Amino acid sequence: MEDVAENGRPGRRAGQGGGASGRSAEWQKLVADVEDLVKKVADVDDAEIAEIRDKVEQALAQAKATAGEGVAAARDRAEEVSDATADYVRENPWAAVGIAAAIGIVIGFVAGRR
Repeated sequence: MEDVAENGRPGRRAGQGGGASGRSAEWQKLVADVEDLVKKVADVDDAEIAEIRDKVEQALAQAKATAGEGVAAARDRAEEVSDATADYVRENPWAAVGIAAAIGIVIGFVAGRR
């Protein structure tokens, strides 16, 4: 049971590949904690704290944007590699079988030595 993407190729099922990893969960918690801290010091009238709060808000916005760009770039690159691999396997099925067998043999030798 596979989903079909718009291009007619097999797609990803809902819920696959989109889960939050440990690092992603930690990042989201950090962002939430920093946003909560900024909200708590929003009422403080000290000029120095206001300046620091503004810097933290700017840094947090920049970090969110940079992280989002990195995730999007990695996702795009992974999809390109996946598509290229699928195309290669369709065009050269026996070569793909040979490569997979060779990799299996190497893994077997490495696992057998331990």
